[in-house]
Amino acid sequence: MNILAITYTFQAYALLASLITILVITGLVIFLSNKKNKPLQPSLSLDYLNQLYDALGGSTNILSVTSEHRRLQVKVDQMKTVDAVKLKALEIPAFVKGKLITLLIKNHTQDVLSFLNDRRKEDS
Repeated sequence: MNILAITYTFQAYALLASLITILVITGLVIFLSNKKNKPLQPSLSLDYLNQLYDALGGSTNILSVTSEHRRLQVKVDQMKTVDAVKLKALEIPAFVKGKLITLLIKNHTQDVLSFLNDRRKEDS
């Protein structure tokens, strides 16, 4: 091979590498600009927490409340006292197993746990 052929081959590879770099950077810019920011977590209102407390039957019905990750486990005395319509209106997914209600609280789980426990103590 002569030197001229080697030079053209080198220039072709350099051009190809430049094009690939430009494409990667362009793709990265597009990806990062389209990335959605996490929505702000809505703050808890006292009204919302009171509605949840009432839906679970209040202090006479709530025996204990514990937290597991983003779930609250509420042990109740009587399932008849729990208002499923209110829980559904609050858009809280709930799973029932015997007298144990598992509530999926996506945001502010510890705040809801603290409120329920404090309110139970106040009403007792």
